[in-house]
Amino acid sequence: MSRPEEFKNKTIILGVQIDDLSLTQVMEKVDHFLHSEKQMRIFTPNPEICLKAADDDEYRHVLNNAELCIPDGFGLKLGAKIFGEKLINRVTGVDLTKAILDKYQKEEKGIRVYILTLDISLTKKSDLEQLFKQKYSNIQFRNSIVTKEDYLNCDKNLNDILEFAPQIIFVCLGAPRQEIWISKYLKTLSSVKIALGVGGTFDFFTGKIKRAPEILRKLGMEWFYRLYQEPKRLNRIKNATADFLLKCHEWDKRIKTTMRTNVVGIIRNKEDKYLIQKNAYLENHWQFPQGGVDTDEQPEQSIVREASEELGIESKFLKVIKKLPGQHEYISPRYAQLLHGYRGQSQTAFLLNFNGTDQDINLTKSHEVEKIKWVGKSEILESLHPIRRDFARKLIPYL
Repeated sequence: MSRPEEFKNKTIILGVQIDDLSLTQVMEKVDHFLHSEKQMRIFTPNPEICLKAADDDEYRHVLNNAELCIPDGFGLKLGAKIFGEKLINRVTGVDLTKAILDKYQKEEKGIRVYILTLDISLTKKSDLEQLFKQKYSNIQFRNSIVTKEDYLNCDKNLNDILEFAPQIIFVCLGAPRQEIWISKYLKTLSSVKIALGVGGTFDFFTGKIKRAPEILRKLGMEWFYRLYQEPKRLNRIKNATADFLLKCHEWDKRIKTTMRTNVVGIIRNKEDKYLIQKNAYLENHWQFPQGGVDTDEQPEQSIVREASEELGIESKFLKVIKKLPGQHEYISPRYAQLLHGYRGQSQTAFLLNFNGTDQDINLTKSHEVEKIKWVGKSEILESLHPIRRDFARKLIPYL
């Protein structure tokens, strides 16, 4: 199976979708969103961020739900090679921030920019005031601060943003805080068209940290220069280099050899209809609820949990009736292997009764399901995506 359209211009590294775009292409998208009615989340995954996301499904979802994830870090190119992927471009958060400020300093009158920083940031409000006064005087800016421990309790900051009504917000809280903050609050900030997670970017602009010479950046040795300046970053740099590459090799080996233990739920309602759901990420892809089995979890528990999460319902509305006979091994298409880190799935199916109503199903709580429909037993095969039919054909006689 070829990659679906939504994955064709992306490089997938440790499950994180990276947009392989040049700075010029990224800026074209920024300008488009700035003058549209839509909002744009831009994240800047580097090897350290991808390493965090590899073992955190929720964080990986936050990253993959952004409008743009640009490749910030030379190590991503090495990681891509391990997976047999291509990654041509590298666009750092520093370069993108500079391009945005330079462009709208010249072209856009009265644009407003908000900068959210941590209380422990090297760059203080006075540093930002001096920066904007000297280099970006045509841009109106405002800055506020949150704490590392309590960054999501920020009503005062949100009110300040709403009052200032910026078009662009730079969220400089470090990963994963900044991506989580943007994912949680952007939709409540109607004036903001572009929200970027850019970590310590402004430390470079204000001179708190010197950037590596261009020759070292081109050689992918910026990390070495940063270590020279800040020896205390040794553990973080180890994460972004050796640990990241080892994790890439680990995932690549698992993709080639290991099937993920998976459960499938065939859910029946009071009218003897069966639930199928449309995958939110794949075009016209209908399937049964399914998911992986967590450590120390029984398969019967897994399918109730997975179905509850995917459908946005309380587990009390689902009851496992029986385990269905047989198992099915499903080799995933390449893009799915890269997203999940397994060669495919070894599936066990369960029949469940649903004792609620459609009003108890809340897909707004789900990031995997676009819509559902109930079908009769004779309609199951024709309703499912073709790659889902082999296993279903074996199960139908036992329903």
